[in-house]
Amino acid sequence: MASNVALEKPVHFPNPNGTDAEVQGGQSASNILTNCMSLVLGKLNPLNNEIFLLSDNCIQSLIDETEIELEKAKALLIEGMLDKPKIRDKQQFVQLNQAFLINLMNKLYAYRQNKRVDDKIRWLYTSVSKHLQNTLDFIEEFFGNYFDHTEKVPAFYLAICKEEMALQLKQLITSLEKVAPVDKYLTNLIISSIRQFGSNDTNTISYSQLSYQKDILNELVSGKALLTTKAIRETLYHLNFNEDNFIAYENERLSCLTADLPTKKEKINLLRFEQKNINQLTAKLNYSYTTAMPSLKEQMNGWIDEEIKFLENADASHQIDLKASGSENKIHTSLSVAKLSLIIRLLVIDKIIINRTVAPMLRVAAKMFTTLQKEDISFGSLETKYHAPDKATINAVKDMLFKWINILNKL
Repeated sequence: MASNVALEKPVHFPNPNGTDAEVQGGQSASNILTNCMSLVLGKLNPLNNEIFLLSDNCIQSLIDETEIELEKAKALLIEGMLDKPKIRDKQQFVQLNQAFLINLMNKLYAYRQNKRVDDKIRWLYTSVSKHLQNTLDFIEEFFGNYFDHTEKVPAFYLAICKEEMALQLKQLITSLEKVAPVDKYLTNLIISSIRQFGSNDTNTISYSQLSYQKDILNELVSGKALLTTKAIRETLYHLNFNEDNFIAYENERLSCLTADLPTKKEKINLLRFEQKNINQLTAKLNYSYTTAMPSLKEQMNGWIDEEIKFLENADASHQIDLKASGSENKIHTSLSVAKLSLIIRLLVIDKIIINRTVAPMLRVAAKMFTTLQKEDISFGSLETKYHAPDKATINAVKDMLFKWINILNKL
């Protein structure tokens, strides 16, 4: 498979087999993958003018040979795993081969973007990429415990998955339109999240992120989850959908449930009942929409506990005294509530504010700060704008940050 023409110096890869142990008649998985690398970086490189002179038969031969060789590599990869008794060595072995294949697939995907490449050569790249992806799927399926799910997904495979997910999303939207009782705000929230994922840069999506999005679509489309508001919520809790907008939705749902109740005792009892229901919902272990934030249940428990604590300690006369003397004990700002909430969120994301739960921290901020328009900030307003900043506010804060940079340059 190796090319006689190599216009690009091959990139040095660590030996995927570690020891270079020769198996099956002197051939190893390392040899085969190295030959694939030579093929991709040499003969298949669009900088190599000879590629445009290949006949249809020659192209088909290249594709067939690649398939045969990579099928051999699968058996050799199993041999390589059996030769490595230590878990650390097995993990390194799998992840080096994984990275090797991803690199080759990304090379071919980049070649496809070259303006000189015609449909015939593009088909060659696609066919070889499919065989490489098939080998990568084999590694993930058989050696899943050692597979690096934080690795970025190859652009070729991601494009295929996004097409499949777009079709599933259309199917989901059609199904939801036929179900009247489902909360439209909740369904729009899910649809927007999936669409945003589909528009993400191909260089930033990991295997775990892709797997999560595929799972949530499969759960909703396959019929495993009934298309009712309650069932959809339970599915999102099961998949630990700790996405900001869904957390804001849940907080608002609980606020609405307690708003019309006349006594503090009734409000507290309802919140404890909802907390019990949430905690009894099943959830997948070590699974989440984002690992950067606490789990969905953890955040909801923090919010409910803080609400109950507030209701239990609330005293009207004490609140009047606070209002009279509170102005001296507050930090006065010229910000709007929206700008203040967004700045706080930036501090949380950058881990400058490291409180375990967001809701209690926002309640303290609402008590400590004033805005240009309000002496007393509404916790609900601050929390809503924290989780769902509008574009105008984002742009205004960007301008503010540029202004700060200019000020820093003068200090």
